[in-house]
Amino acid sequence: MTRKIAGLAIAAMMAGLVLVNVALYNTPVDITPIASGKGRDGALASAAGSLQFPEAGDFSETFQRPLFTPTRRKIVPPPAAPQPVEVAVAPAEQPTPPPEAAPAAAPSLLGISRNGGAAKALLRVAGSDAAVWYGNGETVDGWKVSAIDKDQAVLERDGKVARILLYPPWKNLPPPPPPPPPPPVPEL
Repeated sequence: MTRKIAGLAIAAMMAGLVLVNVALYNTPVDITPIASGKGRDGALASAAGSLQFPEAGDFSETFQRPLFTPTRRKIVPPPAAPQPVEVAVAPAEQPTPPPEAAPAAAPSLLGISRNGGAAKALLRVAGSDAAVWYGNGETVDGWKVSAIDKDQAVLERDGKVARILLYPPWKNLPPPPPPPPPPPVPEL
């Protein structure tokens, strides 16, 4: 008899847990933001409910350049100031003929992937929107991938070597601030 009662008690508890789970499943989750008790100026907000939320940051750069897509756009450096135009005083000489053909630009490096011992570089040819992964020894637009390091790829073409940095240094950076003066030496 006690076994039957114990079995019924266990079955009743299981049925109760199932009912609690169903009730929790059907209850909507409140996802409204929680406001702090402080306003923008750092002082406590009034009790009348005039909470002011801080403005969200500008995420336009994040949405324009998604992090994990092969078509990620490069960082566009700030435009350089135009060079002043010089006026020629002497009569102009005959212009020299332009060179026959400029050498093709090396592809741009968008990413590097290492899987075990093999490394691949995500390269995009100039004038193309598509990027493709290339390994050591493969050829892209006439350039042969000769080495891939953690932050650069080395390409060779017709005896020329091009090192393409994954993170190229910024040009026209402002000079670094001067170091702080040394602390005064106490006199004894």
